Amino acid sequence: MKDTLDQASGRITTQQYWEAGWRDAALPGPLDPVHGSYFSRLLHRCFKEALARQGTGNRRFIEIGCGTSHWLPYFCNEFGFTVSGIDYSPTGCANSREILRRAGCAGDIREGDMFAPPPQWLSHFDVVGSFGLVEHFKHTAAAVAACATYLRPGGCMITLVPTMRGLPGLAYRLARRAVYDTHVPLGIETLAQAHRQAGLEVASCRYLLGLPGVLGEFDTDEKPLSVRGMIKRISRGYWWLEERGLGVPPNRYTSPYALCIATKPVA
Repeated sequence: MKDTLDQASGRITTQQYWEAGWRDAALPGPLDPVHGSYFSRLLHRCFKEALARQGTGNRRFIEIGCGTSHWLPYFCNEFGFTVSGIDYSPTGCANSREILRRAGCAGDIREGDMFAPPPQWLSHFDVVGSFGLVEHFKHTAAAVAACATYLRPGGCMITLVPTMRGLPGLAYRLARRAVYDTHVPLGIETLAQAHRQAGLEVASCRYLLGLPGVLGEFDTDEKPLSVRGMIKRISRGYWWLEERGLGVPPNRYTSPYALCIATKPVA
């Protein structure tokens, strides 16, 4: 199964790519679902809705591709999950352990290939999450299927991806082409179909945000601080409008993210 899914997935990035990215990365602070950004609050509402039917007491959560991630302490602190993660970047794993330590959370972080889960992790987790992972494979369904091997029957799969389509995709092609080339553009139809092809039942698949990701893509370190500050202020202003229903509705042309919630059928 490991070799079949791995060969079918069409990896776009390498371990060396992620090592280089995580080596000098600043560790992210805690995600604040109450006072944080509009996007953080929006995701928190989506996750609460998705997990309401699952329950969270004495439940197990794993993030696939957990390098330098703030999601594990979030799911530990907000939902009470016992958390685990797997990533093939040694630096990414070390960063994740430090992020958990700073948050006061216990967690089992393992360095390894997502296509070769430890035997005890097969069909083990109540919730499997990936946040910017499956779009780095040419064949999305194979990547989703690999994630699903960790999920118990009846469990919930959470998949968040940048769309890289429409205006967000254009922004990346113009401003950060090297980053764009490591992604497969995905709409909600394609993302949902990949989950179905992986044997999962799709509960919902939706676009998130109307526009602000487009503004953010041009906020690179090469720009003067004054320009970067202006971009951040514009983005925050737009978020304020969108939260009040005055922005662009999420759609296939301008939304920067897509979120799929699916379940693994009970045999």
